[in-house]
Amino acid sequence: MRILFRIQSRSRWSLVIGTALLIGVLRLLHVNHTDGPRNTSPSAKPPPSQSAVDVFKCSRNDTVNNISSSIPPTHRNFLVYKHCRTFSRLLSPTPCQNDLFLLLAVKSTAIQVDRRSALRNTWGKKGYVQGKTVKLLFLVGKSSDTIQGYPLQQVLEWESREFGDILQWDFDDSFFNLTLKEIHFLKWFRLECRWAHYVFKGDDDVFVHTSNLVEYVKDNKPSEQLYAGNIMSGYPVRDKQSKYFIPVEMYPNKPYPLYAGGGGYLMSNQTVLSLEVAASSIDLFPIDDVFVGLCLQKMNITLTHHSGFKTFGLKQGVTHFNPCIYRELMVVHKLNPTEMWTMWSLQQDPKLQCFRSRT
Repeated sequence: MRILFRIQSRSRWSLVIGTALLIGVLRLLHVNHTDGPRNTSPSAKPPPSQSAVDVFKCSRNDTVNNISSSIPPTHRNFLVYKHCRTFSRLLSPTPCQNDLFLLLAVKSTAIQVDRRSALRNTWGKKGYVQGKTVKLLFLVGKSSDTIQGYPLQQVLEWESREFGDILQWDFDDSFFNLTLKEIHFLKWFRLECRWAHYVFKGDDDVFVHTSNLVEYVKDNKPSEQLYAGNIMSGYPVRDKQSKYFIPVEMYPNKPYPLYAGGGGYLMSNQTVLSLEVAASSIDLFPIDDVFVGLCLQKMNITLTHHSGFKTFGLKQGVTHFNPCIYRELMVVHKLNPTEMWTMWSLQQDPKLQCFRSRT
């Protein structure tokens, strides 16, 4: 039996829901600010900024020579500041549990309030999956965006107090700074969550079948290397109009090393710890997926391709919103918050029946 589901005007309703949520939170913040002091729980307080001195002293590297004038300003800026690798922390999550089995580390930005809300209430729910402890964590940088004149930093601080799942650092949240987000996460993991058995790392617009992830690794050993996902490679993009443009001065005409599509991949404890060691000796690269690939190449481990990681969505000809298909997968990219909520509710329906079609 084929199950079809169609949502009318998904993007429009997603925008409406997200805007309403933002305005509601900001109004609450305004009331709390005018009526009395804010609640400052330990999880909302930034930790001591032991690296603050390094941050303030980190200036442009004018010794970088021979930067071609044809290189776009964003790439030039990256080259003269890529030595800046240490930034202070602004917001910290609640501590990792001693029995944490799976950490869901999700890259997000301040504006994506509706996405984070959807994840907390669907596949990222904290608690137990198949008897294993699961924890959700959002990785964010600093944003200057505002809604109705209110800075979104206030929203992140409220989310941090309310949910304890925000890990934020004091660098601009931009595409080229995703590599900074990577190395800061790896350091945080080693210092504050190194007992977690496995880590799923992905974007905030993917649908994850958390139970399938747990099932996949529950009989493995976290002390062994594991890096699983949609493994790929490719050549640098030379089209200056592309988001992924890399000039030849930054990477030669040869293939990138193997890596998993950044929409989502799964790692063992040992692999995460080994990644941090490798990353410490490799120059930052503007594309975080490729940077991880360079680290993996240095580690010389075997990468595991898994067909259940659909980091580029489903193939043409496949019904996009079929819960029976999603039930068999690990990760699907990409869904908006309304689709996320809907697919989750369909997955939880006890009346859902799926049959394999005969060929």
